[in-house]
Amino acid sequence: MSYVRWTPAMSVGEPRLDRDHRVLIGLINRVESARDTTVAGGGTRHDVLADVLATLIAYTVFHFGREEQVMAACGYPDLDVHRDEHEALTAEVRALAERFAADPLAIPLDDVLAFLRDWLSHHILLQDMAYRDVVNRQPEAAAAAAAAYGDFDFAAAALAASEPELEDAS
Repeated sequence: MSYVRWTPAMSVGEPRLDRDHRVLIGLINRVESARDTTVAGGGTRHDVLADVLATLIAYTVFHFGREEQVMAACGYPDLDVHRDEHEALTAEVRALAERFAADPLAIPLDDVLAFLRDWLSHHILLQDMAYRDVVNRQPEAAAAAAAAYGDFDFAAAALAASEPELEDAS
């Protein structure tokens, strides 16, 4: 297995954003652990992918919102370009989740891993590093903006993902 480990070189300088990025690393490692037919807790690959994709949808919306708020508070000049990148990644996550919902067997575990690893290597290690200097020059503004956004609620994300969609009863 090829687990990803957090290193200081991955830091963007704002602790909450770094913690958010560690969530993605955790999701990568969770999918990596699913290479075994049965994973910790008795789940299957299907269970792991369903859980990771559901979490990933909520996570992208939350994290990208927080990150954009921090960049705006620090006056990052390429915020619009970065926001476009976020929108494209969010669309990819939703498309992946929709494909999985339609046919769980249509998405190989290796495809999900490749997508997540590309996200880490391209977006976080390349795109996000572009704003690091701006954020690090204004740590108070970055910290205030990140803290104001709150924290990601994994329990709520899991619950929302497990609830069936209900039609409007009115």
